[in-house]
Amino acid sequence: MDWHEDAPPGAAQPSAQGSPTRRRLLALLGSLPAIGKEVAGSGRPSPHPGTSGPVIDLIPRLFAEFQALLDRHEAALAYCDCIEATLLGQMDYPRVPLPPDWDGSHRYAGDAGTIAHVISSSRHRRRLQRVLQRRQRRWAEAAQRTGLTAAQGQEAALDAAVLDLADVLLTTPARTLDAVVLKLGVLLSTREPGSHAETTSPWRELRLILVDLRGLAD
Repeated sequence: MDWHEDAPPGAAQPSAQGSPTRRRLLALLGSLPAIGKEVAGSGRPSPHPGTSGPVIDLIPRLFAEFQALLDRHEAALAYCDCIEATLLGQMDYPRVPLPPDWDGSHRYAGDAGTIAHVISSSRHRRRLQRVLQRRQRRWAEAAQRTGLTAAQGQEAALDAAVLDLADVLLTTPARTLDAVVLKLGVLLSTREPGSHAETTSPWRELRLILVDLRGLAD
């Protein structure tokens, strides 16, 4: 990985403000203010249009569990960031300096592949790779000692749990329009590549469909 001087290593780490999945979900829910607490959390039977009695819908309960997992994942990310910030205050992230870029800006490598790609001299390349290996070992030892490694493992496990529960929710039949809205919100929050995709197909159309469904549910 090639870092420039104005892009510190820590900048690529997850933000303590929340995972992209959570931010997307909150943004989607914020754009649909008609979604009530009874839809987003209770899992109680919901009336189905055209029927006289309640229809049991599992989606609200699964959605509430999904939100709870997102909260736990956000807390795990914040904990990792806190430990890593403390560690970065004691030692630099494992990297080595590379020759300046064409505009004179300083840049660094955090992996052997980048060193091999940039440095043509075999002697210089091997020396930088050995230095990087030593710094990576020191970082790994410090990460283990401070609990960062364990915290990152917990964060990764929660991230996988979020995606697993999303799959369960998406494959569970929806019995109401409200449940379809929630399913589509989860789909967009976990599958949309990023904010850059909001105006491209099929994500733009799916967002428009989400608004249409919310209107029909109302």
